[in-house]
Amino acid sequence: MAWQDTLLELREELAEARADRLQRASEEAAEIGKQRDELTQLAASLGISDVLSDMNRTLLDGKGELETIVSWEPGEQDDDPSPDDDEDEEEADGISAFLTWEEGEEREIAVDLGLAEDGIYLQVNGVDIRREREALEVALIEAFRDELDI
Repeated sequence: MAWQDTLLELREELAEARADRLQRASEEAAEIGKQRDELTQLAASLGISDVLSDMNRTLLDGKGELETIVSWEPGEQDDDPSPDDDEDEEEADGISAFLTWEEGEEREIAVDLGLAEDGIYLQVNGVDIRREREALEVALIEAFRDELDI
């Protein structure tokens, strides 16, 4: 009978461990959702899409292409994972917006807003900037000039 008692005790421990795991997973999912909402709100308050659209309309006569990728939303990049992708490796959440156009060759300005270990970052073409609209506008003008060497 000791065997059955041991199995019953183990079953109770297992139920507790599973409940704890579910609770932790639920808390982590809530925190991730909160961080994603914060990124989405910050992207909207900075007007990232708006300023890139303004640049496209004013500087490129609307001939550029605008694209926004939100890492946690399913998209084309998930359709064909490369064999080198490590399924266990999580990518940081982020929102990336691109303005691309042809001018002698393909040109691109990228704005990345994402989560890092030390908080939220904002980059224009890989250069860290302050999370302020004015800083974004200045960085975009500089990036445009750099793309065209002017």
